[in-house]
This record gives sequence, structure tokens and C-alpha cells, in this order.
Amino acid sequence: MVTYRFVEADTPALRRLPFERMESEGIARAVIWNRVDPCLLDWLECVNPQYAFCWLAHDRNNALAGAVWLNPVMGLCGCVHFCIFKAARPDWKNLGRQAIAHLFRARPLAGLLAVWPAHYRSVTRAAKAWGFGKPVLLPKACHMPGVHNPSRCRDGFMAVLQRKNFNLEA
Repeated sequence: MVTYRFVEADTPALRRLPFERMESEGIARAVIWNRVDPCLLDWLECVNPQYAFCWLAHDRNNALAGAVWLNPVMGLCGCVHFCIFKAARPDWKNLGRQAIAHLFRARPLAGLLAVWPAHYRSVTRAAKAWGFGKPVLLPKACHMPGVHNPSRCRDGFMAVLQRKNFNLEA
């Protein structure tokens, strides 16, 4: 099993790295789904240290495997976001689990909230595998503008993972 190393993206250069990889892998639009053609500034808005914490996951060869970022929502709950890069996708379950454990160790969180477009089936599968509760449908919750439909909203799912239900040692 790969053990990932998490580094806080606490400089502008570190915060840029995930977007550069997203662009090179052609997944920027899938990750930053609330923009028609996401650019670096859109990404930097997502991980702005004024209202987000971001960590980079590196594999044993120090290659960037993914990113996880957290927006504190209310009290001790945060909205969590993941991006797993192509080379690490076969190990998505392990990487996501380690990222969640890292979040719970790094921040005094009671729970994590995940919100995603309902048609992102791989995210639904991942949320279940990582221990999030049953997804709840949020009609038209995800603003996903198109070139010809800038106000388009798609159904979303929401799920919660409570710290007390997550085994940090597994």
C-alpha cells in the first residue's frame, strides 16, 4: 500500500501546481465545474487561503498524486474537495482515505460535507467507499454553466462523514 505525504499548499507556487496538472490531464473543467472554461484565477479562488485550506498529496517518488482542499462551512464542519491525478487513480480508495485521515488530524473537524454533481458517478462511488453517509439529492444545486447556457444548474448530491464514524487508524 502506498503511503502518501501531505504538504500544505501555503505558497502561491504550491497552490498553482494542482491546476497545472489538471490542465495537462484535461480535467480542469471536471474539477472546477462552475466555470465554462476554468483558468488559473478560478482555481486560485477555490484555494484562496482566506477561506480554504489546501494540501497536496505526494507519492513515494514525490510525484503529485492529488490535492484535497477544505472550505470551513460552519463551526467544526468543512466542505471537502478532492482531485486525484491520473497516475494515482488506480489507488483512489487508499489516497482518498489517507486524505480524509489527514484532514481529521490536521483540523479539529467534527465532520466533512461533500457536494458534487449527481451525474459524477465516480464521486458517488468514492464517497460511499470513504465512509460518507447516503447521498441526498439537491435539485439544481450545482451551477454548471455551458457556453450556450450560462445559467445551467444540474442536480447535486450531498453527503456527510462524521469524525466519530471514521477510523483514523485503518
